[in-house]
Amino acid sequence: MRYFIKFSYNGYYFKGWQKQKNNKFTIEEEIENKISIILNKNINIIGASRTDSGVHAKLMFAHFDYNYAINKKYFLYKINLLISSYININDLFKVNTNVHARFSAIYRIYKYIIGKKKNPFYKNLYWYWKYKNKLNIKLMNKAINIIINRNNFILFSTTNKKLNNYNCNIYYAYWKKKKNYIYFIIKSNRFLRKMVRFIISICIEIGLNKITIYDLKNKIKNKKIFFNINIPPYGLYLNYIKYNKNIYK
Repeated sequence: MRYFIKFSYNGYYFKGWQKQKNNKFTIEEEIENKISIILNKNINIIGASRTDSGVHAKLMFAHFDYNYAINKKYFLYKINLLISSYININDLFKVNTNVHARFSAIYRIYKYIIGKKKNPFYKNLYWYWKYKNKLNIKLMNKAINIIINRNNFILFSTTNKKLNNYNCNIYYAYWKKKKNYIYFIIKSNRFLRKMVRFIISICIEIGLNKITIYDLKNKIKNKKIFFNINIPPYGLYLNYIKYNKNIYK
């Protein structure tokens, strides 16, 4: 039988989602260990996405296979007692055996938060903008419209030899300002490694007038990878993942 878990986490204290050989504290390993203890069997989970070190998730899914029925109420109670306080497992449910947490997802939405007002109670949950320079949101939206007007995003991600292609279908992406916060929201069928943070970093450079829209167009035309990630990861959230309703068993 295949089970889905629905959960959320504060990623600041983890070295990203994916397990690592050097035994660093990762979300995937923490969840696997606790499920394995509860079910008394070595369990491998497959996540819907692979967030980087420091990145949060308001809504995340993963699947695992287990041959027996699981008492949902007991499972949720027990795992949330055992697991790190920075992770909460919100739900457990059975799905069809051909459903895959990563490949069956229709789309994902990421959000990035910049705060112009310091709040010690939300430290490491948004990027506190302590600088005097103001961001030009109008220019940043102009930049994002140029960036997403394509299918191939190899210029906006780290290279990966395992990938067959760098194509993504971005449905929308935009910047908006609300009171003391600036939000970036992007929706796509898939995201490449570090892609969202690359895109945000470019927009920040343009919003600060460090580079121009002309520079951006010229670099894209010449197919040059030309930016480093210069934003903190803890402002970024995996905000939503969509599946078809027929995944449930």
